Amino acid sequence: MTHTDLLQKLITIERSIGSEPNSAIRGMVQDAQDCLLQMQKEQAEGFLAGAWRDAMLRPESFREVS
Repeated sequence: MTHTDLLQKLITIERSIGSEPNSAIRGMVQDAQDCLLQMQKEQAEGFLAGAWRDAMLRPESFREVS
């Protein structure tokens, strides 16, 4: 999922207000929330993977911090 995908979902929600039932809009909002949570999860996993990789490549830097 990308920022562009999330933005498109939000634009779709905005255009649906007043023309779609509340239940449909609620479902679209929940889908956008799931999208954001997935993006945050992927970002956190990438950060942790990078930190782990750095620690393995430079173990002396880990000792400096601890």
